[in-house]
Amino acid sequence: MTNHTILEPLPEDQWFLESQELRSFVATVREISASTVDDRTQTLARLEPYFQELLAQQQWLPEKFAQVNPESRMGGGIGQWLLYRAKDRSLSVFSLVIPPGSTTPVHDHLAWGLIGLYNGNQEETVYRRVDSGDAEGHAQLQVTEVRLLQPGDIYRLLPPDGDIHAVKTTSQSASVSIHVLGNDTGCILRHQFIPESHSVKSFRSGYSNAPCKEEEKEYVQLH
Repeated sequence: MTNHTILEPLPEDQWFLESQELRSFVATVREISASTVDDRTQTLARLEPYFQELLAQQQWLPEKFAQVNPESRMGGGIGQWLLYRAKDRSLSVFSLVIPPGSTTPVHDHLAWGLIGLYNGNQEETVYRRVDSGDAEGHAQLQVTEVRLLQPGDIYRLLPPDGDIHAVKTTSQSASVSIHVLGNDTGCILRHQFIPESHSVKSFRSGYSNAPCKEEEKEYVQLH
């Protein structure tokens, strides 16, 4: 079961947060990713120190991007707040806010990227797919790792390695993670897995503060 989502380019890069720290980081991501397009392992390795520095700065992310979202398409009150996306949709940066005790669905991302914990604590369960993927709606997963994460911890996505996981908040307050991914993650069709029934379905997580449909332009963005 493979998703191929073709999204129309945007008129321009979109910024939903006015932050010099974020703008500087995105510029670095664009520069490094362009120069390492044939080796995404190198992309992630070179980006990680800059991402670590961004995570360590606790003043750049406003509280409104660290809120849960009762209307979440991911369920469980999980907020997915878009901070930046490139006009060609080749890069997105967003915060994912998971309430205490809530767990994301088991899902993939379908792009290279880095995810770093900004606030709170998490337990991440990483899976790999062990079936052929030929049977529609069927997927066999195997747990490869369970990790306890603290603020500043970073994990890499390089499909198929590390791309399928579920994350649970283990702290008393919501956990906030920052995602830097090589696609428009909230708007593409990707996969939600149900390990108990060995099944998989397509889903679009969306964003809490930005539409995916091109004709919906009621949101306000910062320039």
